[in-house]
Amino acid sequence: MTKPFNRNALKYIAVFAMLLDHIAWTFLSFRTPTAQIFHIVGRITAPLMCFFLAQGYEHTRSFKKYALRLFLFAVISEVPWWLMRGEELFSPSFNMIFTLFLALLAVHVEATRENKAEKVLLIGLLCVLSCWCDWKYFAVLWSVGFYKYRQSIKKCCLWQVAVGLMYCFYAFYGSFSSSGDIMHALMSSAFSLGTFLSVPLLLLYNGESGKKTKGAKWFFYIFYPLHMTVLGLIHVILA
Repeated sequence: MTKPFNRNALKYIAVFAMLLDHIAWTFLSFRTPTAQIFHIVGRITAPLMCFFLAQGYEHTRSFKKYALRLFLFAVISEVPWWLMRGEELFSPSFNMIFTLFLALLAVHVEATRENKAEKVLLIGLLCVLSCWCDWKYFAVLWSVGFYKYRQSIKKCCLWQVAVGLMYCFYAFYGSFSSSGDIMHALMSSAFSLGTFLSVPLLLLYNGESGKKTKGAKWFFYIFYPLHMTVLGLIHVILA
């Protein structure tokens, strides 16, 4: 069977899913059916972006330029992130590109360090730093595993499921610890199961990049802060 999705197609799917997720967080009540559907679909974005981060590391001509680009856009996206979430400026909450920046550093550690103890220590430290970022250490772990198992899409999918289960338990435990009600926790964290929707998409990835254009390369970097700014401003106007 011919696999239908190239890298560009999956990235655009991930961006659309992220947009739905952010619309739901910004404008919809969490328990409504529409919000739950949007959040479920939105769970596919993080593992897909981590997968392509690992792929990007393998093919980049300059790790330093790649890391610098992520860091700069993470800084650019921080105010839009606070605005969209309705948080005060300089809140200890950092956007997904910061997480991807830390994940890239972790992948670099995985690729370049020979000493296993040093590798575990450094990746563990990056996981700790990611605790203040969107998707936390799950994105870091996904990225490292996707790089380690980059020669086998099936192993990548198994790794996605393993870390995804950790994420689902985290979502359930967080809800249960605050409510003390198992059924409430199950209902509140059920959307996290949407992360497994990325598995069939990865299995349908054909390994091709798609048409290479400057627009395709920069689309996600520009769209990320731009859409959060728009959503945040609309929310302020409507408030």
